[in-house]
Amino acid sequence: MSQEYLMRGLTVQHFLFTVRPIESIVFGDQTGSALRGALYQALSENFCSERDGIVTPGHQERCPVCWLLAFEDQTARRGRDIPRPLTIEPPDQHLYHKDERCTFGFTLIGRAQNLFPYLARAVQKMGDYGVGKGRGRYKLEMISEHTPLLDAKRDLMNQNVVRQPTLQITPGHIREATLNRPSNRVTIQLQTPLRLIAADHLVKTPDAAVFVQRLIERCQSLAAYYAENDSLPTREEWLQTMFDLKKQAESLSIAYDDTEWFDAWSGSRRKKTYTPIGGLVGVFRWEGNVEALYPWLLWGQSLHVGKDTVKGNGWYKITG
Repeated sequence: MSQEYLMRGLTVQHFLFTVRPIESIVFGDQTGSALRGALYQALSENFCSERDGIVTPGHQERCPVCWLLAFEDQTARRGRDIPRPLTIEPPDQHLYHKDERCTFGFTLIGRAQNLFPYLARAVQKMGDYGVGKGRGRYKLEMISEHTPLLDAKRDLMNQNVVRQPTLQITPGHIREATLNRPSNRVTIQLQTPLRLIAADHLVKTPDAAVFVQRLIERCQSLAAYYAENDSLPTREEWLQTMFDLKKQAESLSIAYDDTEWFDAWSGSRRKKTYTPIGGLVGVFRWEGNVEALYPWLLWGQSLHVGKDTVKGNGWYKITG
């Protein structure tokens, strides 16, 4: 099955936020986790209608905060938690001094794009509350949209007026982006830790079969919950696609591997616990017939892959 059939109705919108620190911002080792925590606080304290753990029936469906960051499906095959329609693209540095501009991204998937006004306002509020260690504050200066398919960018905020975004990722755009791509190799730059698990064990090499299997599983889940269409592909169609693509991935070889394992931890102030969210970082290249895989790898640039994507993990770029 083609990605245009399986992913029909799913679109993705990338947003970039440029801020100017008014005091130093210290993100620590895992910048995505710090941004996710600050975003959750800003959304929940300003837009959640039922805070303090009091949740009435149907609340998650109508509350933008819970639907975006804490939605559960009681009938889900793999448990109640479902993939969030949000990914985070962290900034390049772990420390930003006063007046040293910082840019980070939030990506909204499918129906979540309707919540862009909440997201924009929450990022402003994050600047008032502060982010990272020591709660460094900032002033929001610019909102932009971009697409990794074309390396294009468009400013959305002019003073206090925010324009409607237009640079969506769609199945049609993915198809166009695969034209004239090499069919015998692909080089991937892991921007943030890639945390893959197979048979209950961490995968500490860029294993193509595991990577592709987890990517297709993620695409299937996101399309099922957030695509805007009247009918969904069947589970059997997705399973056949996964079987075929995984078999193709198993034929690939690792021609170049400059990756290493990076340990990182995510702390929860509410639970007073720390959980490991480290993974592979660096660059690798697969060689072999990648033609059928390429459209899905392009989707993965926007959707991320592996564990802890809502904290910024699994973000990569195709560089060759």
